Amino acid sequence: MVYVLILLIVLGILLNSFSKKYALKGIRYSREISKKIEEINEEFDIITVIENRKILPVTFFQIIERFPATIQYKFRTDKFKTVEFLFHTITMFLLPYQRIKRTYVASCDKRGRYIFSDVSLIAGDLIGLNTFTRSLDYWQEIIALPKPANLEKEIIPYGNYNGDLSIERWIIDDPTMIMGIREYTGLEPARAIHWPSSARSNRLMVKKFDFTLENTAMIILNIECTKPFWFGIDKKSVDDIERCISITRGIMEVLEGQRIPYGFTTNAIMMGLPAEKNIVYPSSGPYQLNNLLEYLGRMSYNITMSFEDFILSLEKRDINCSTYIIITPKILESYIEPINSIASEMVRVILVSLSKDNIEYISDNVIRYIGSEESEYTLSENNK
Repeated sequence: MVYVLILLIVLGILLNSFSKKYALKGIRYSREISKKIEEINEEFDIITVIENRKILPVTFFQIIERFPATIQYKFRTDKFKTVEFLFHTITMFLLPYQRIKRTYVASCDKRGRYIFSDVSLIAGDLIGLNTFTRSLDYWQEIIALPKPANLEKEIIPYGNYNGDLSIERWIIDDPTMIMGIREYTGLEPARAIHWPSSARSNRLMVKKFDFTLENTAMIILNIECTKPFWFGIDKKSVDDIERCISITRGIMEVLEGQRIPYGFTTNAIMMGLPAEKNIVYPSSGPYQLNNLLEYLGRMSYNITMSFEDFILSLEKRDINCSTYIIITPKILESYIEPINSIASEMVRVILVSLSKDNIEYISDNVIRYIGSEESEYTLSENNK
C-alpha cells in the first residue's frame, strides 16, 4: 500500500512537471468579428475560439481580452471596466484536444473607430501552484458609421433665392465651366454676376460659361470650431461636428442617388489612415459611397490645418468639378475671405453652416444653408 502511494506521488510530481513545461504549448487562440463596418446600434458578433492541441489537459485556463469600453456588450461575464477599456475575462477547464467556441453580441451607440487588442492567456499547472502567461497583440478594428441625416429637416435655405432650392435639386444645374467675363445683358441670372469685375469696371459683368464640364461636386468638410483649435472643444462643439458629419453623409447619399460624381476632402485627421487619404476625387458608385462613409466613421476631432490653409491647399490641387459643397459647424470671421474668393472662381458654391454667425458677409453668389432648429439629430441627442 505504501509503495502504491509513493508511486502515485511520484507520478503526480512527474505529471505536474510536464503540465508546467507544456502549460501553454499547443494552445491556439483566435477571434473573429462578424462585421468590420457597422451602423450605429447595429449588432455584431465577437467570436472567440480556444483549442488545446495536446494530450495533456489544462486544469486552469484563463483569457483576458482588452475591449473598447464605449461599446455596448450584450452578455454577462466577468468584466472589469476602466474609462477607456473593458477587460473581459473567461475562465475554463480544457480537456485534451478540446475546442471551445464562444460568441458574444455587442453594438456601438456612437460613431467612431474601435480597437480590439492585447489578449493575455493564463494557464495553471496540474495542481494549481503555478501559473504561466502569454501576451498576444491581437489587433482588430471596427468602424461605426455616422447616422444618416434627413437633409430636409437638418438644413434650411438662408436668404432670398429665386428658383427651387429643394435638397433633391440643389446640385442639378447646367454643367458649366467659367471661360471668362463679359458685360451683363439683362438675361443672365443674378448668380452669374461677377461682382469683383463689376466693381472694377463700374458696370455689371457676368461670368461667361462653357457648357462642356460634367456636373461634379467636391464635398469639403471643416471641423474647426474655434481658434486656436488645440485649446480644446466643448460638448457643444463635439455635437456640432457630429451633426456636420451626419449631414455630409446625407449629401453623399443624395448625390449617389442622382448618379452625380462626387469627391470628398476634410481637414480632420482620419484615424488609421495616412494624411494623403484626406482627399478623394469625384466618382460615383457603391465603392465610392462605401469608401467615403468609412472615412466619415474614422474622423477624429483633431485637424490637420486651419480652414483658411485648407482652402489654400485645395487651390494647389487639380480638382476638376463644377460645384464645391462646404460644410462647417460655424463661419469664423477668418473664413469669409477664402469662401468669397472661391465663390468668384467656381461655377457654384454651396455653403452649409449650423450657425448664422457671419453668414451675412458671405457673397450672394454662394447658395447658403443653415442648420434647422427642428433638427432630428439635435432632438435625438437631447433625449439621451
